[in-house]
Amino acid sequence: MRNGLGAAAGVLFNTVGAWAADQYPISTVRMIVPYAPGGGGDITGRMIAEELSKRLKTTVVIENIGGASGTIGTEKAARAKPDGGTLLLAGSAIFTTAPHITKIGFDPLKDFVAIANVSESVRMLSVPASLGVKSYQELVAYGKANPGVLNYASVGVGSTGHIIGVDFLRTVGVTARHIPYSGASQAVQALLSGDVQFVIDAMVIPPSREGKLVPIAVPSEARLPDFPDVPTFREVGLKDIRSGGWQAVMVPAGTPKELVAMIEKALKDADASPEFRATLTRAGFSPRFRTSVQLQQELEAEYAYFGELLKSMELPKK
Repeated sequence: MRNGLGAAAGVLFNTVGAWAADQYPISTVRMIVPYAPGGGGDITGRMIAEELSKRLKTTVVIENIGGASGTIGTEKAARAKPDGGTLLLAGSAIFTTAPHITKIGFDPLKDFVAIANVSESVRMLSVPASLGVKSYQELVAYGKANPGVLNYASVGVGSTGHIIGVDFLRTVGVTARHIPYSGASQAVQALLSGDVQFVIDAMVIPPSREGKLVPIAVPSEARLPDFPDVPTFREVGLKDIRSGGWQAVMVPAGTPKELVAMIEKALKDADASPEFRATLTRAGFSPRFRTSVQLQQELEAEYAYFGELLKSMELPKK
């Protein structure tokens, strides 16, 4: 199918040389989602595919290629023909952290064109009520008064929650032991039971909303609508900590600029739609549009930032 799409596009470009501004020149486009069906990345990909299908007047179909923390599907996208027939729904960790801790078959800065950022994952730093702290300042004070007592959980060594946790502790000058779990639900259960004292993850939001956990701060650009009294990391002075967690659309390097511009415009129009933004929010994501230029700059900055941080953590490269 891929060769057929490429041939069709080639004929169109060679015989016509131009196309309608609102009509994508390929009738069926695949969007590689490098995760298993049903997860957050898959959900976001399907919402974006629906918007692109509508706005580009084409059909965007999802192809789930999971494995190796998203790098297998991403490598396949990097090797696809750059004719506009293949898109990638990219998660930031694949491009900014994975290259520093695992062997990958693509260049995160050269093998793709970053079209636009669509949303970011929502995370929160929460603690159990049994800890007796109710604010960021109280948590830091408790940690400094009780060195080595705190434990924190994540979904694994090298995960975003682990990395942000290390950066958070170093920034505030507190020591704590990292305890990796096999999944977010196990990490949250350990937090609820008091086995660990804080977690930075999206999965703490529902129990925090229900009053089962105490929300402390959010590593995002703005406060969460459901938690208007919970400050951002930046507001409490943690302005240099990057949390990552964005979802973006990319294409293989060499894709025609005209097509990149069409996709970027379609995503910008989707971001301006209250319905699409509401759909993202209901799914647990925060709408966050960035243009191709802005996203590329952010990608390069986060790649360098996490590279230095992970180097200091001395994690073995898989």
